[in-house]
Amino acid sequence: MTDRLTQLQLSLDQLTDILFSSLSYIDQNHDSVPLNPLDPKIADPNHNPPSEYDFHSSQQELCTDIILKTRQILTIIDTLPGVGVTKKVQLETIQDLRKELLLAEKEKEDAIKRKDDLLEFVNSLITEISDTIAETR
Repeated sequence: MTDRLTQLQLSLDQLTDILFSSLSYIDQNHDSVPLNPLDPKIADPNHNPPSEYDFHSSQQELCTDIILKTRQILTIIDTLPGVGVTKKVQLETIQDLRKELLLAEKEKEDAIKRKDDLLEFVNSLITEISDTIAETR
């Protein structure tokens, strides 16, 4: 699972795509309307717009997609750390995390030292055994 900021960025990208798709759909599928009501409506033989019902249904679906994506973005924003938390509490949390990190680094260093000691011990055993085998032959 990705972190919240990545989710937020992906959601914003998706919302941008939805908005662009919506504008493109409306631009490409609207019925022509003369600017002056007295002018006759000119039909383009290469353009077959959807029926009024289909066009409005598609607009409703696009609006629903935009609303749902916006709600998803707002939900992600509400779950971001620090939202609704004072600066003092955030700084205390950072200090606590820093202490935990220092302890984890100390444990890591101790584990690496133990590993190195064990590796040296095993190497010395291997050397002793190989020397003993070499002497017996």
